[in-house]
Amino acid sequence: MPESKDGKHESAAGGRIVFRNANLLDGDHAARPGTTVCVRGERIESVEHDAAYQAKPGDEVYDLDGRTLMPGMVQTHFHSHFGAFGDGVRAPSLGLEAAPPYVSMLAAYNAGLCLDAGFTGAIGSSNAFTIDVSLKEAIQAGFVRGPRYLAGSHELVTTGEYSDYDNNRNYYMKLGDTGLTRKCDGPDEWALAGRTEAGRGCDVIKISAGPGHGSSPAREILYQTRAELHALVEAVHKLGKMVRAHAPSKISILECARAGVDIIDHADRIDDECVEAILENDCTVVPSMLWSERFLALAEPWDHDATPLPISEGFPETPDVARARIRAVRADYDYTCKAMPEAARAGVRMVVGDDYGTPIMPHGDYVPELELYVKTLGMPPLDVIRWATKNGAEAMRLGDQTGTIEAGKLADLVIVDGDPLVDIACLGIKENLRAILLGGRFTKNTLGLSPGRGASA
Repeated sequence: MPESKDGKHESAAGGRIVFRNANLLDGDHAARPGTTVCVRGERIESVEHDAAYQAKPGDEVYDLDGRTLMPGMVQTHFHSHFGAFGDGVRAPSLGLEAAPPYVSMLAAYNAGLCLDAGFTGAIGSSNAFTIDVSLKEAIQAGFVRGPRYLAGSHELVTTGEYSDYDNNRNYYMKLGDTGLTRKCDGPDEWALAGRTEAGRGCDVIKISAGPGHGSSPAREILYQTRAELHALVEAVHKLGKMVRAHAPSKISILECARAGVDIIDHADRIDDECVEAILENDCTVVPSMLWSERFLALAEPWDHDATPLPISEGFPETPDVARARIRAVRADYDYTCKAMPEAARAGVRMVVGDDYGTPIMPHGDYVPELELYVKTLGMPPLDVIRWATKNGAEAMRLGDQTGTIEAGKLADLVIVDGDPLVDIACLGIKENLRAILLGGRFTKNTLGLSPGRGASA
């Protein structure tokens, strides 16, 4: 098999890569068995029934024998440098766990894990040192293995909020550099911060809009003033960039949607009023519910009287305070389990992604989140596949280029042993991912050419 200069497999010059006898899961519609997909260069040339395939000189043919052929998935909440030591946070602020060169190399490693898990696209969330911009550029230059990438920014915060590391828990440290956070106050500062992050090359500007989610309960607070929020969104949109918001509470969801925030993270307390505003402003929601599920599985049976829970609110908690916090998180989670499917059925664009890079949620282990939506929320597997593919590409503003399998689109493809519509967990077994293509090039290929076929056929 010919290889390009960067080691990625390419078809013979002028030839096509042909996948026959595929169980096609195109990212939008019901499965179509007995399908042939032809790839020429970086794009899909044709999608047709097996019987319609006409061989051409140079075709490189793979008989998939009924395996699933689907679009590459999109990880939409990618904290590139989380997981510095695999055992939690060792610093007063996320992003300061290690020196910038170390966390930059970790980001590159995590990008490779993402691609190897079948995710051919990713949207960055908050990160330190503008690492995401360098990561995106290194991927594009071919120095780093990774998916199509939108670079995230620092997380913009207000004075006095939970993540204001200058003035809150760690004020006495006089940190100066606070890792992945950047503080701004007043409409002018918020607009300036948005313009600055965009100017540094960030594609998606992240803000903290309210407290809660995962290991702490949502509270009905909007950190910014409305004027600050609207000034930021207007400034960022003028530059053609997007805004995403950590927004667990109803007020934060509602105000962010009304301000035109593009991506709303978590949305724990979403309700009908929020849904109406989200639909009106064409926002995308990242439910990211696996973190809450994993936290509760750890915290609820914990012996709080014997040992403090390692995931706290920043200070040691008394057993009663810890149990009260966990009960409140459980109430949020149970509410979200009921509200999120209703929002999806109402037409809200849902995507997949979560706060990976912690001991209970390592990078690369992304499919349990999809399982949660199917098995806990009761969402149809086809809907969740659509969240991970078509909707993810639309959230990247690449819906006209990738996310579904159709002629003319980029050949970002995954070939799977198993049927995700029968058991979506099959996507999480590394050996089941027999091939991954990014722009028509194999980044993984354990398939065999069909007998008698090949580049010289």
